[in-house]
Amino acid sequence: MSNNIKKPLPHSATKSELVEMYCDQFSETKIRKQINEILKEKNISKDTKIIPHLEFMEFVETYGLPKGYYLDDSS
Repeated sequence: MSNNIKKPLPHSATKSELVEMYCDQFSETKIRKQINEILKEKNISKDTKIIPHLEFMEFVETYGLPKGYYLDDSS
């Protein structure tokens, strides 16, 4: 069963990748709205395509690991 293999959480992600990771947990609208809020708080343009690592991790800490991923502590 290859679909049970978990992938390490990437260091950062694009907004599209973020939506893909969380689409079975939240609506695309909610995901985009929440990541834009985080970016806004950090004075990062919401038009940015790639979410920086710290902001990505803040999203993950707030909403939990996306299904099918694990946190690789070695990085």
